Amino acid sequence: MVEVQFQQKVRELIDGLKAICASNGLGNDGNEFKIITQVFLYKFLNDKFAYEAKKVELSLAQERWIRKFEQHL
Repeated sequence: MVEVQFQQKVRELIDGLKAICASNGLGNDGNEFKIITQVFLYKFLNDKFAYEAKKVELSLAQERWIRKFEQHL
């Protein structure tokens, strides 16, 4: 059930990104694919960084981890 919900949310995200691209004149363009791919890559890298940072510093394992991380800088 969780996997089905995840797939549905991913499809909704892609549809939203496609709508944004279409409204800005990039619909069905090669750059549309690049934009969507870059958004997913950014999301993956951001989630991976957060996961690794929380493993190193246990105090970051909170809901508002970004504020805690900024305080450590």
